[in-house]
This record gives sequence, structure tokens and C-alpha cells, in this order.
Amino acid sequence: MKLGTWNVEYAAVEAKNRLRLQRLVQADADLWVLTETHDRLDLAPLGYTAVSTPASRRGGGRWVTLWSRLPIVEVVPTADVDRTTAAIIEAPVGPVLIYGTVLPWHSDSGPGGTAKNWSEHQRVIPEQGAEWLRLLAAHQGVHLVVAGDLNTTVGCSTYYGTKLGRQLLGDALDRAGLVCVTRDENRPVDLVARPFIDHVCVSREIGESGKVVDAWEGVVDGVRLSDHSGVVIEVPEVEPGAA
Repeated sequence: MKLGTWNVEYAAVEAKNRLRLQRLVQADADLWVLTETHDRLDLAPLGYTAVSTPASRRGGGRWVTLWSRLPIVEVVPTADVDRTTAAIIEAPVGPVLIYGTVLPWHSDSGPGGTAKNWSEHQRVIPEQGAEWLRLLAAHQGVHLVVAGDLNTTVGCSTYYGTKLGRQLLGDALDRAGLVCVTRDENRPVDLVARPFIDHVCVSREIGESGKVVDAWEGVVDGVRLSDHSGVVIEVPEVEPGAA
């Protein structure tokens, strides 16, 4: 099973969306978490079904859209309906609860418009981490996937984020039993020059065998498609220990 994520930088320009779609087709993921996306970047003709946050940005823009070509069993409510969305997917490894998110960035000023740099990032991580635990408790037996624009590096201290933010995220992942497959030591340095800030984190029982199988820069063939790199991971289709 292949899972990918990419912040597509609003995805409102048709000519660039054709190039984005070409790159998504090439990556061939079963599940996508696209962030800062737009309804004009439409994977439905490719056999995917969407679960999205509300359309409230740039006339059809959305913070998160989950695209699945595996059966969607249930759409799961989340606390932050603007920046997170979740669904249970019927997958070869069993039911997967996929949670797509955009964590606050360094200059996010928060609901009141007065938050200092990185303070929203550090405030929201524990809130979302607590929600992951609530969702696991409410949906026994699922594999959890948290993916999207986490706005921090994982596994290194360079490029983007803060020491406290990485510690908070690491603690939240550990409590939820998640492995960040896209941490920096797994980055294919021949494909992507900078550490990922878009991540795919997977329940430990399958995530520990996961690996990055594709990645690309935001500039593709000389055309800027995003200010973020994209990444796809693969996890075993048979649960460890299964016949």
C-alpha cells in the first residue's frame, strides 16, 4: 500500500495542475493527503474518491483533501474542521484511519491574530496528539496514519521548525504508537535536497517496515508547482506475522 502527501501551494492554476497531476500519476499512491489544495486539482477521473475540509479558500481552495482509490468505509469527524479531516479506509493491511492535517507554520498568528512565531505550532501539536488517541480509542483495531503538512523537520535539527516543536511532535507520535516514515534519515538525498516538512506517520506495527519509495522537489522540469517537496511511502500489504 502506497501513501503520499504533498502541499500543492493552492493548486488554482490549470496549466500547473496538469503538471501536478502528471507527477501524482507517476507516483501512483493508493492514498493521497494533499494540502493547500483546490478542487481544480481533481483526482476523481483517475479513480479516487475525496474527503475534504470545507471549501473556503480562493474559491474552491481547501486546507486538506484525502484522495483514496481504496474503499472509504466512514468519514470521521475531527475537532478542527478547517485544517484536519479523517476517514477510515478499507486497505489490504486492514482498516486504516487516515488523518490529514496542516499544522501551523512559524508565522501563523492564530485565531486572534496575535500569536508569536511558532507559538501556534507548539499549541496545536498536543491538541491534535490528544485527538489521535481519542480516535484510536473510538475505533478499535484500526491502523492510524497521520499525514500532511506538519511544518517541521523530523529526525534532524536543520531547515525548519524548533527544538520544542519537534519534541512535542515526537512525544505525540510516540503516545499514539506512530512511526514517522518520512523522517530525515529516510529521505532519498538524490531526489530531494532539503529535509521533508510534509510527512507520513504510520502505526508502528506496519510503519516500522515502511519505506520512502518516491519523492520530488516542488520545481518539476523547471516549473514551480509548490514550495514543498512531495513524498510517497510504501508499507507492507500483509500484516507482520500473517500467513
